[in-house]
Amino acid sequence: MVERPMKDDKVVDLATHRAEGQPDREAFGVSIQRFAGHAVAANETILAMLETIVVDEALPFYMASLDGTVIHVNDHYTVLDAALVDKPLAAGSAAHAGKHQIPSLMPVIDDVLACNTTVRAEEVVRINGRDRIFLGRHSPVRNREGHMIAIAGTYEDVTAQVRGIEEANKTQAQFQDFTRASSDWFFECDSDMRIRSLSERFTAIVGQPASLFIGSRFEQFGRLEKNLNDKQEGPRAIQMRKPFREQLFIVSEPSGKELKFHLSAVPVFDRQSGDFRGYRGVGMDVTTRYKQADEAAAVRVNLEALLTELTRKNMALDIASEQATSALRAKNEFLAAMSHELRTPLNAIIGFAEAFVRQTFGALDATYIGYAEDIHKSGQHLLELINDILDVAVIESGGLSLQVDELDLNQIILKATQMNIAAARSKGISVDALAVKTEALVKVDDRRMTQILVNLLSNAVKFTPTGGAIGMEVSSADDDQIAVTVWDTGIGIPPEHQSNIFEKFHQVTEHIYSRTQEGTGLGLHISRELARMMGGDIVVKSKAGAGSRFTVTVPLADGTAGDGNFI
Repeated sequence: MVERPMKDDKVVDLATHRAEGQPDREAFGVSIQRFAGHAVAANETILAMLETIVVDEALPFYMASLDGTVIHVNDHYTVLDAALVDKPLAAGSAAHAGKHQIPSLMPVIDDVLACNTTVRAEEVVRINGRDRIFLGRHSPVRNREGHMIAIAGTYEDVTAQVRGIEEANKTQAQFQDFTRASSDWFFECDSDMRIRSLSERFTAIVGQPASLFIGSRFEQFGRLEKNLNDKQEGPRAIQMRKPFREQLFIVSEPSGKELKFHLSAVPVFDRQSGDFRGYRGVGMDVTTRYKQADEAAAVRVNLEALLTELTRKNMALDIASEQATSALRAKNEFLAAMSHELRTPLNAIIGFAEAFVRQTFGALDATYIGYAEDIHKSGQHLLELINDILDVAVIESGGLSLQVDELDLNQIILKATQMNIAAARSKGISVDALAVKTEALVKVDDRRMTQILVNLLSNAVKFTPTGGAIGMEVSSADDDQIAVTVWDTGIGIPPEHQSNIFEKFHQVTEHIYSRTQEGTGLGLHISRELARMMGGDIVVKSKAGAGSRFTVTVPLADGTAGDGNFI
């Protein structure tokens, strides 16, 4: 910005400012000097030069003497100066023309004098609150002898042009920043598909100067192949002068490593003639992507191989499972058939032994009666074993059916205790705690529920020593079930065996449910399976040397069961 001259600035009257005795002819430029002691040309002499100066009248114009005094301004300058308010151009206020020396104009005059030619300079001023840029062209004015006698200048508003250039430069700078930050590189080809330009990013990726590839076609330093989508659209698109995308381009480094790029480009045509000029496009480094795709493909092949092997093994396992199922079915059928076949002669043996004991056919010697009792006892034990095996076979084959009725639990408990109370008393075991009373109705199969309680009571008698006690408790399990607990003060079960006692043929060793006791090891297994089939379960709590508690839960009657209901 320039400052307006102060009020006490010297006013120069160029018409009268001459050295004494100096002739008028010397005033026309020859005597115009900017140092003290020399005369200044008259206003009329300089103004007379206006007629010989060609000026664009549409532009603000001024003429100034070499001492910084503005001699003349045109109307456009006056209008512009009025719009500037208090921030004039270098030539100063239009109102001071011909009156004041303008200090802000002196640097311009110095530049013109130094260059001895037209000087261009931009000045930024504010009009209506906005900065405007004016290009000043300051030219020397010469007399006939070629001596510089004044300065003439014009101003042109170039705000739009400058702002446009600045915006273009900014956009170009942003584009360059994006280019440097991007993993892509850019190229341009001529109409023969020879490379005319490559971006610096290509050099950074490939490790070779881009200039080595200028003038070459892509296929001269690499090869085009199908991409991951099994497409190769580039060559056909180029023949048809169409855009293409993701054309795989492979470049081999000097080390032999292959770099993979996706080329995408658009054709360029002359805007006036429509002639094809080439392609502009971008290359993206996809080496890592293709490496990952190869690794994924390898993993997929391995997974498919594993899946094939797994399928084969599953098929073999299915065959083995079917064979095992068939074998188990055959075993169960065999056991059921054999058990059935064994029970018929066994019943005859038991019946004849019982007749001998009772001496139905006449008196017998005491020795023979003892033998008959042994035969009867052994036959009963063998029948129990056969019944257990038959139950397991029927349960596992899914052929067991239950007739569920709503029954008096008290009656079922009474039947079960009556079957075991004599054996307990003969062993010297207290049975006082077996006398329980309940009014509960349960939804069970009568025979199978009795079988469960008999199994639990017989185990309690079997594994409780003389002087011990057995008992029974009835309690509510939840809203729709009742619990019947059979307890004893017997030898108990160690914790490590408690989870296995319900398995088939399992008997705890070391004198706890050991083979010294009679049985198949099927009683608890059958009892739990029967309880579960009726909607209940059996659990155990025991401590070695302190006895056991077996609790069976069954559903309470709810009025939905009736005679003849089977499950």
